[in-house]
Parts: sequence; C-alpha cells; structure tokens
Amino acid sequence: MQGLVSAHLERINARVFEQFQDVIKQLVSKRHGVYALYKSDRLYYVGLARDLKTRLKQHLKDQHSKRWDRFSLYLTHTDEHLKELETLVVHISQPKGNIQHGKFARSRNLRPQLKQLLTEKVTNIMSGTGRRRPSARIKLRRRTPSTRVPAPTRTQSPALKGLLPANSQLRAVYKGKEYIALVDDQGRIIIDGLTFNSPSSAATHVTKGPKDGWIFWRCQDENGASVNIDQLRKKNLSRPG
Repeated sequence: MQGLVSAHLERINARVFEQFQDVIKQLVSKRHGVYALYKSDRLYYVGLARDLKTRLKQHLKDQHSKRWDRFSLYLTHTDEHLKELETLVVHISQPKGNIQHGKFARSRNLRPQLKQLLTEKVTNIMSGTGRRRPSARIKLRRRTPSTRVPAPTRTQSPALKGLLPANSQLRAVYKGKEYIALVDDQGRIIIDGLTFNSPSSAATHVTKGPKDGWIFWRCQDENGASVNIDQLRKKNLSRPG
C-alpha cells in the first residue's frame, strides 16, 4: 500500500540550501509536498508547494528571510490532499510565521454537539440527585480571540488570468521590506503558501489592511520595465482586439 509521504529531509541548515542549490534540486527536482522552516529548534512556518526548491528560494528573499535557519521537506506521492495536510499541521502546531491557519474542506466542527451532550449529561446527573440544575448553560473554554486578519474574500475568477504568464513574479515593497508573490498557470496569486484570486486580497494579506493590489503589486512588462499591474492591465485593454 502506497504511503502519503514518499521522501523527506529534516532539519537541514539553510546554508546548505543557499550554497548547494544544485544538490537540493537534484534531490527534490520540481516535486510537491509540505515544508517547515525553523529558527534554531523552534518551528516558525509551515507551507505547501508544488515546486519545493523554488518556494524555499523565495523564502530567502521575502518577508520570512532571516527568520529561519533550518528547513525540513516532506515529499508526497500526490498533491490530492496537500492543502488539507498543510492546514492540519498548522492547526496543531500554530507556527508564529503562519498568519492564517486555513480551513478544512469538509470537516464538521463537533464543538456544538459536545456542548449539547455535556448539557444533557449534567441535566441527567442533577435530576438523579434531586438537586436543582444550575441556570447557566455549560460554556466550553474558547481560544483567546485572534487578532489575525481573516482570509480575504476571493473573487469568482482569478483576476490575472490571461494577463500574466505562469510563474510570473509580483513584487512589492511595504514598510521597507520586499515581498514576492508568484502567479500560477490559472492566474492565481501565491504568497506564503496561500492562494488568492485577486491582487487586492493578496495585498491585504501583506499589509493586514485594505489595499489596492493593482497599484501595490509590480511586475516586468514586455520591455523589462517595472510597472504596477494596473498599468499592465490598462495597456492590455487598449490593444485592438
């Protein structure tokens, strides 16, 4: 029976990746899987990638650079449940670098059912002893309300579809730091292991507040000049059909 993980590398020094990228490429090629970044022995970030070597290279330059010094790679046979695998690990470990924890595709939250069963159990116990049941309903302790920004609402269709070729890079500078995102073959924007359909939702993920992504993100036009993607969009619309 084929397992989930086909191969793995654990707790490798980041310098090995920086200095011997050709060796890492030879090992993982363009294979997909889940990766983990560590600062010393503390887990900092968990992500997924359909090209692990390229994703690690991005993290040497993006907002996570200098925040990790070791990495682990877990190659999977298929990418069928890759997103949920990442979500599961993040929910359990809650790394500092993961701003969003993600949601399970079809999982049912059992908390309301547990609360109902406990309430019924207490009611039966109190009835059996003849004591009056407390008026307060059972409350389950909840995690401290998160200050994290909720996942941006996604549009129906990727906004950059047909505007930029697959693997195009989007760059932005915010508060003195450079951020790099990748455009996939469907026009979606990938950053920090998350996928966004609109430039503004991807920009909001970075700034933690509303942002016009068409102005925020820049790319190279056909002449190699750096332009914001709104300029590219307007130029594309002005071309004769």
